[in-house]
Amino acid sequence: MYHLRNFLGGRFEKIQSIIDNEYTQMNEYINLIGSANYAFPSVLEALNTPFNLNPSEGSRGNRFFPLCNDIDELENMAEEWLRILFKCSDYDSNIEAYSGTQANQIVYQAILEKDDSVIVMATNAGGHVSHLHYLKTFCNVYTYSVDESENIDYDKIEILCKTYSPKLLIAGTSSYPRAIDYKKMSEICQKYSVLLLADISHTAIYIAAQNHISPFGYADFVTFTTHKTTRGIRGGIVMCRKEYISKINRATFPVVQGAPKFNEILAKTIMLAELNSMNIHEYVNRILNISQIFVDEFMAQGLKLYTNGSDSHLVVIDLRESSLSGKEGEDLLLRQHILVNRNQLPNDKRRANITSGIRLGILTLATLNFSNDDCYQLAELIASTIKQRRIINITFAKDIIKPYRVIN
Repeated sequence: MYHLRNFLGGRFEKIQSIIDNEYTQMNEYINLIGSANYAFPSVLEALNTPFNLNPSEGSRGNRFFPLCNDIDELENMAEEWLRILFKCSDYDSNIEAYSGTQANQIVYQAILEKDDSVIVMATNAGGHVSHLHYLKTFCNVYTYSVDESENIDYDKIEILCKTYSPKLLIAGTSSYPRAIDYKKMSEICQKYSVLLLADISHTAIYIAAQNHISPFGYADFVTFTTHKTTRGIRGGIVMCRKEYISKINRATFPVVQGAPKFNEILAKTIMLAELNSMNIHEYVNRILNISQIFVDEFMAQGLKLYTNGSDSHLVVIDLRESSLSGKEGEDLLLRQHILVNRNQLPNDKRRANITSGIRLGILTLATLNFSNDDCYQLAELIASTIKQRRIINITFAKDIIKPYRVIN
């Protein structure tokens, strides 16, 4: 997939050895960490451009340095492609966030004041840490979870909104594998005069392909990371209703960040150009097909899954009733060249660094175009490893990924 340069010469020798080791790992390990994917090659090429030399500060039309017309035009282009991708002509955007976490922080700084109340999803139910820990430093944060069927507990959300009169409700997850009903979230928010932030970091491509309910038209703010389903760099984007864009721009600079990284903005724009020129429906169908292969194989082997399935690339194995912990399962798979990550679940009795869940993401398999047969075999190996609590085949994953080379 990637043809990358080497850093030659004695002064780079130790650095190159680290790079070589990382490249070898990419070619020899199957990466099923929930947030993992491979960027478009053109996106990585964009990072290696002189755009990063521009030191300008500020937002489009309001720069603090001269000669920024091309930079402004680049961001205008990115915004237009975002509107086309998500079919949301009535939303403005800021492309400058360094990460998804900072995209969320930009929204917080734009609209929240000290001691405001915020409703977020509990991290052990699938919520993201950026929705909780930073906010707790200056806001009152209350969490919702899942109901007995392990669906988002919308009734509990309404009770929390009625009880605490929050300023903001955050809809978005990190390890909850199901689609979110933004319409229902919006109805609750309108009833209690609450602003709605949709963090679609794990679901952006499904929304663009209309496989999930879109938050646009329902949410006041939409944020997402660009390196997961959309195959970009590690960065963030903020979108909002037009009446909030001046507050978002002001919160971005000078409150949350300094000068934009324009080579990263170029890379995000290239990503959007790629997405708008590809068949995203075909890509999404491939993702969901592979995800279902894993769900079916895991359940056929008697493994319990959080939420009893998946509507996305995420599949979460539930080990709350197993003697095997998430950490132990992660280690067993690592020794077989398969990367996954331990993950807490609701009412988890194990510590956060041990956990009773294992989160898998299959985006990399779809991007590398793994065959169905290879996916079935991989899912079978993982299920057997977890069920039997032992190493099954130490060479299988290393061998099966060879034809799909990440680094050439």
